[in-house]
Amino acid sequence: MTKQSLTPNLQSPISNYWALVAILLIAAAFRFAAIGDAPPGWRDDELIEFDMDRRIVQGWRPLFIAEAEGHEPFYHYLHAATIALFGENRVGYKWLPFAFGVASVALTFALARRMFDARVAVLAAALMAISFWPVMYARLGLRHIGVVPLMLGAFCLLYPRPLTASKLQASKSKIPNSLAAGLLLGAALMTYFAGRALPLILAGFLAYLLVFHRAALRRVWLHDVAAIVLAVVIAAPMFVEIGRTPGAEKRTEVVGGPFIAALRGDLRPALETTLGTLGMFTFAGDPESLYNVPGRPVFDGLAGLCFYVGVLWCLVRIKQMGSGFALVWLLVGIAPAFVSVPAASFSHTIAAQPVVYMLAAYGAVEAVAWIANRAVGQQARAWSFGAVSLLLVTVSAALTLRDYFGAWAGDPFVRFQYHAPTRDIARWLDQEAAVTDVAIGTHPNYLSLDPLALELDLVREGVMARWFSPETTLLIPLNGVLIFSSTQAPGSDVHPWIESLRNESILRKLGSAPGGPEAYAVNSDIWQPIDPHGVLATFGDSIGLLGGGATETSAAPGDRVSVLTIWLLVKPPPASVLKSFVHVLDAQNQVVAGDDRFDVNVSSLRPGDYIGQFSSLTLPAGLASGRYQIEVGLYYPETGVRLTAADGGDRALINPIEVTAP
Repeated sequence: MTKQSLTPNLQSPISNYWALVAILLIAAAFRFAAIGDAPPGWRDDELIEFDMDRRIVQGWRPLFIAEAEGHEPFYHYLHAATIALFGENRVGYKWLPFAFGVASVALTFALARRMFDARVAVLAAALMAISFWPVMYARLGLRHIGVVPLMLGAFCLLYPRPLTASKLQASKSKIPNSLAAGLLLGAALMTYFAGRALPLILAGFLAYLLVFHRAALRRVWLHDVAAIVLAVVIAAPMFVEIGRTPGAEKRTEVVGGPFIAALRGDLRPALETTLGTLGMFTFAGDPESLYNVPGRPVFDGLAGLCFYVGVLWCLVRIKQMGSGFALVWLLVGIAPAFVSVPAASFSHTIAAQPVVYMLAAYGAVEAVAWIANRAVGQQARAWSFGAVSLLLVTVSAALTLRDYFGAWAGDPFVRFQYHAPTRDIARWLDQEAAVTDVAIGTHPNYLSLDPLALELDLVREGVMARWFSPETTLLIPLNGVLIFSSTQAPGSDVHPWIESLRNESILRKLGSAPGGPEAYAVNSDIWQPIDPHGVLATFGDSIGLLGGGATETSAAPGDRVSVLTIWLLVKPPPASVLKSFVHVLDAQNQVVAGDDRFDVNVSSLRPGDYIGQFSSLTLPAGLASGRYQIEVGLYYPETGVRLTAADGGDRALINPIEVTAP
C-alpha cells in the first residue's frame, strides 16, 4: 500500500468550499423553515428544560440538575444565555439547536475531509444537511444536539495530521489543540449522557493506533490523553454532585434495563437491543414517535447500500487511519443503545450520527470510483460521482420532506405529544384581539405544561388564561370565553354535563378554524344548579365552596356515584397545587368511599372564577341502606395538610346521598 493511500489528500479546489457554502444554506433552510409547523408544537421535555433554563437566567446555578431523571448542565447554561439574549419565545429557545445543527454540518465536512478526502466531505456534509435524523434533533430544543458539534470540534483538533505536515508546525499546534479539545470534551461530558462515549472513542482509537500505526501513536497519545484528563477534571464537580444526589441513577434504571439485566447474568435483553440497534440503518430505526416516524430506518435502500459498502471498505482498508477511526467511532457511538431501551434509539446513538453519514458518503465515493475505473474513462469519473451524489442527496431530501415535514409532523399522536392543539389556540387568540379573558380545556396530563406552551407561542400580550380538564371539570371565567383544544372539544373526552350545556345553548359557539380550537361564550344561566344559600365555607381565605352533591339523589351498594362540587375563587390561592377531597361518610363518621382531585391549574385561576368539579366514587358492595353524609375540603398534596375555613374547620358538608340496598 502506498504512502499516498495512507495519508489522504487534504488539498481541495475552491469549488469544494463553494459547495460547502451551498450545503450550509440548504442545511439552514431545512432547520429554520416552517418552524411553527414541524415540530407541530412543544415537546414535554422542551417545556421542562425551558423552565430549567429560565431559572438559570434568574440566578440558579446547578452543577447537576436532578429533575426529570437527571440533566447535565452545560447546554442549559448556553440555552439560558440565548433566552436572555433573544427573549422567552420561540426564537430564544430554538436558536441554539438551529445553530448547533448547522455548525455540525460544517464540522462534519472539516473532519471527513481530514479522515478521507474532499469528495467524502462534501457528500457527508450534504447528507447531514438534509437527512431526517440530523434535521429532527436540530429542530428540537433538547440538549442532545449539543453533543454533536462539541464532539466534532474535539475530534478535528485531535485527529492526527498527515505525516507530510511540518513537524515544527505540529509541535506548535498540538498543545493548544489539546487544551481546546479537552475543553470541548469536558463540555460534551456535561451536556448529555451520550457524551460519555467520547473519551471511549478516543481511547479505542489509541488502541487502534497501537496495533496499526505506532509511529502516529507516539506523536499523538500524550495529547489525546491530556485532552481526556482535562475533560474529566472539568466535569469532575458535576460527577461529584451526581454522586451526592439521591436518585441520580434513576435514568439508568429507566432506560438501562438490558444493562442491569446483563450485570445480573441475563444477556437476552442486551442481545435483543443489540440486534435491534444494528438494524437501525436499513431495517427498523427508533420506534418512538417522539423522535421518528416509528421504525423508520436511518437510510433508504440506496443510501443504506452505500453505508454498508463504506463499512465494508473500511474493514478491507483497516490499516488506513480514517477507516480505523471511523469503525471505532461507529462501534462505540452506537454501543449505548446495545444495553438500553428502546433499541435503535436515535437519542442514545447520537454520538455516532456524523460518522454514519461519513461512511455512507465514503461507500458511495469508493463504489463510484471502482465502477468508473472499469466501465468509463477517467474524465467521466467526476461526472459519475456528481450524478450519484445528486441522486443520494435528492432522494434523502425528498424523503425528509415527506416523512418529517409531512407524515411525522401531521400525525395526530405526534400533534398530541407536542402540544399542537395549544399552538392552534395561540394562533386563534393572536387573531382575536378582543378576546383577553379565557378558560382553556386541555388534557389532564398537560395542565402544568400547556400554560408554558401557550406563553411561548402567543405573540400578543394581555391574555389571561386559566386551564382545566374538561373530562371532569368546567372552569368559567367571570366575563370571559371558554376554549376547548382540538383534542378536548365537546363530544370528545369531556364530561357529559359539559356536552349537554352546549346542546342547551348555554355554551354559545363563537367559531373555530377547521381542526382548531372551539371557543364559546357562556350564558349566565350555566350555574343555575348552584345552592342559592351562598358560600358554605371559604378555605384558606381564598376558595369558597358554593355547594354540591351527588348527581343522582339515590344509589345502590356497588354503584359508581358522581358528585358535583361548585367552587368560587375569592382571591389568589395560597399554593400553586391543591386537591379537593370528596368523602362519603357512614354513621360513625368514617370514610366509606372517596375521590381526591382538583383538575385545574390552580396558579392560573383569577378571582371571580367558577369551578365545577366532578368527582367519581364507588360505593362498597355491602353498604347498608341509609342516608350518608358527604364531606368536602381542600388540602396541599405535598404535605396532606388541609386548608381551614374561618371557623377553624377543615371540611364542609354538602347534600347527602341515599343508599338503597336491594
